[in-house]
Amino acid sequence: MRLIGFNSFFAGIGGFDAGFEEAGMQCRFQSELNPFRQEVLKKNFPNITRRGDIKEIMPDDLPKSELWCGGFPCQDLSLANQGKRKGLDGDRSGLFFEFHRLLEPHRPKWIVLENVPGLLNSHQGADFRILLEKLDELGYGISWRVLDAKYFGTPQRRRRVFVVGSLGNLESARVLFEPGGVNFVNKSGMGKGQRFGSFAGEEFSSPTTFSIQHAGINRKPSAGPQAKGYRNDGETYTLDSRGSSDAVCKTNDGFRVRSSTGFSKELDSNRLRAVGDAVCSKVASWIGKRIVHIENQSS
Repeated sequence: MRLIGFNSFFAGIGGFDAGFEEAGMQCRFQSELNPFRQEVLKKNFPNITRRGDIKEIMPDDLPKSELWCGGFPCQDLSLANQGKRKGLDGDRSGLFFEFHRLLEPHRPKWIVLENVPGLLNSHQGADFRILLEKLDELGYGISWRVLDAKYFGTPQRRRRVFVVGSLGNLESARVLFEPGGVNFVNKSGMGKGQRFGSFAGEEFSSPTTFSIQHAGINRKPSAGPQAKGYRNDGETYTLDSRGSSDAVCKTNDGFRVRSSTGFSKELDSNRLRAVGDAVCSKVASWIGKRIVHIENQSS
C-alpha cells in the first residue's frame, strides 16, 4: 500500500486531517490563521509543518504531496447570510483564489474542497461556475456531491458540498458516486448498517448524543432562528459559529464540547465556533478511504 501525503489548507481544528489520517494518509503541511485553532492543531498534529495566513504562503514553502484539501471560508456563501452574500467576491470566501494561486504551480494528483451548499447557488450559480472553470483550467476532472454528516454515524444534521478533483481524468466521480443504484434509508437516516460506498467497507452505527439549541429549551421543536430547537430523532442541527448549543443529552460518550452550561464563556465560545466550522472527520475519512482504494488499484 502506497502512502499518500496531503497538504491541508484552512485546516481549522483538523477535520480533514484527522479523517484522512484515519484513512491511511499522512499529513505533511497545514495552514490555519486562527490562533485557537492553531493550538488545537499543534496539540493533535505536533510534528507537522504549519503556517498561518494563506496570503503569506509562497509556492516554494509547500512540500510535495499527492493531495491538497481545504474547507475554505463559507461566510460569504452561506444561506445564513441572506442579503449579505458576497460570494467569491468576499474577503473570506474569496480566499479560494489564494488556494488556486498555490495550486497552479504544484498541481497535485488530487484536490478535495468542502463548503456549504450555498456555494452551488451563490450569485445564481456564477460563483460555482467560476470555481469549476478555475480548476478545469488546471486540468482537473471535477465531481461534487452534497453529503450529510448524519449518514456517517454522527448525531448532527450537517449538509456540506464536497468537491473532488483528479488531475487529467474523471476518477473523482469514482470517489463520490457508485456505479449502481442508491439505497434508501429510514427517516432519520441513522439505521445501523447504512453505508456510502460498499467497497470502502465502512459501516456506521447510530449516534449516542444529541443537543438542544439555546432557543429551543422548554419550547417546541420549531422554536428559534431557522427553526432551531429540540430534535427528538437522535440528531442535532449543525452547530453554528455563534455557539448556540447549550445542552447535550442522551450522553454515553463524551460530546467533548459542552455537557451543560457553566463552563468558561470564552473557552466554550472558541470551542463551539471551531466545531461549528469544522469539516466532519467521518465524512473526510470516507472520502479518503475511497481515494486510497483507487490509488491502490492503479499501483
